[in-house]
Amino acid sequence: GIYRMITKEREADTQATFFIQPISRNASIGSLWQEALLPYLGTRLVLVLVGLLADFYILPLLKSNSLLPSVALNTHFPDALWLMWKHFDAGFYVDIAQYGYWPASTLHTASNWIFLPLYPLLMYPFGHLFGGSGAAFDIAGIIVSNAAGLVAVTYLYLLVRCEFSSRIASRAVCYLILFPTSFYLSAVYSESFFLACTIACIYYARQRRWWLAGMCGAFASLVRIQGFLLIAPVAWEYWQVLSDRYSALPERSGMSLGQKTSTWLKSRLLGISLAAQASRNWFNLLAVVLIPLGLVPFFIYSKVKTGDFLATIHSQTVGWGRYFEFPWQLLANALRHPHAPNPMDWNFWLLNMIMIVVFLACIIWSLRKLRMIYTLYTLVMVLMPLSTASINSVSRYYLTIFPAFMLLALWSNKDKKPARHFLMVSLFAALQAVFMIFFVLGLPLIA
Repeated sequence: GIYRMITKEREADTQATFFIQPISRNASIGSLWQEALLPYLGTRLVLVLVGLLADFYILPLLKSNSLLPSVALNTHFPDALWLMWKHFDAGFYVDIAQYGYWPASTLHTASNWIFLPLYPLLMYPFGHLFGGSGAAFDIAGIIVSNAAGLVAVTYLYLLVRCEFSSRIASRAVCYLILFPTSFYLSAVYSESFFLACTIACIYYARQRRWWLAGMCGAFASLVRIQGFLLIAPVAWEYWQVLSDRYSALPERSGMSLGQKTSTWLKSRLLGISLAAQASRNWFNLLAVVLIPLGLVPFFIYSKVKTGDFLATIHSQTVGWGRYFEFPWQLLANALRHPHAPNPMDWNFWLLNMIMIVVFLACIIWSLRKLRMIYTLYTLVMVLMPLSTASINSVSRYYLTIFPAFMLLALWSNKDKKPARHFLMVSLFAALQAVFMIFFVLGLPLIA
């Protein structure tokens, strides 16, 4: 009885301070619209204008190339409004939504089995609602992507505002929507849907709503393969919550580094051992485990369809040339073999290498400025693409590492003058406009 009284008191004490509290609904609707949703919609309109200018004024000047979009088709209005968003991998998503996955005989080629099903599955009803044509599915993909983009910026704003302030939250959203490759949030790609699921997963984990976090994490796993890695930051957060509930850390201000480490380790081990005695904690642990289990239905479908339980993973290696390689091996090889500037090269070497260096630095930076849940998320999402023996598309993959935008918002907020914020906005906006033109023109280096 005494033990229960003590643990209840500890739970009450930590509940008010450890996890974030939702902001009031009345206070947030106006600021959410002005500081997150409206800026997102505004930048999408600008990107459409940039795309139309590229289609009508630059594409016709290019020499005929089989890899580039058709001039006649992409300068026909209104088709140009949705065709500008359908390039490179977008065709695979549309094909899956229309016709499903290819037969097992294609697993040894560049098969569509590497693309997970949840994003095209959401395109499916809209595509048929709009008539079932190819254009209908293109439009369906754009609708799903932009709806998910709105959800993503909403959760990012709410999450950062609960952690810091509305000023930091609005700047984090600003840096996300102006990031040089954030036009992919509106393209027929799964980036916006994956980002929405991952931010929502972290948001609910910070609120201790474990089953919502687990469900969002499971959805993320069904959107992109790296979604299963969300189990690392969410499991860490769950461990810290239980440890603080059952064995809170004492005051450590006067301790040495060794004493602080020893005290922390004892608290974490004691807390988790005490927590293991309560059945409800095991029940919530199932919610955390749900994250990687989101892949299981697709693996089962793969087994039925192709006879290969891990078809999506094996196709990555055999058909797409991606296999496991230690990140330092990949980086060493990339540095030894730089690529000269070439718009028709699928590896935008300079941009990808800059992105890798910047986001590796964000891992260290987040250790100093953010909670460990964000650092772990950054760590796994940075290292995952670097473990596939290719740096292609890194600039797109890293778009979903949202803690980097939180760090930039904190950095620019320290400056009493708007110089840092102006620098980031100007740099990001200029690069995004250029890269959007590359994308609309179908130049492979931005794929």
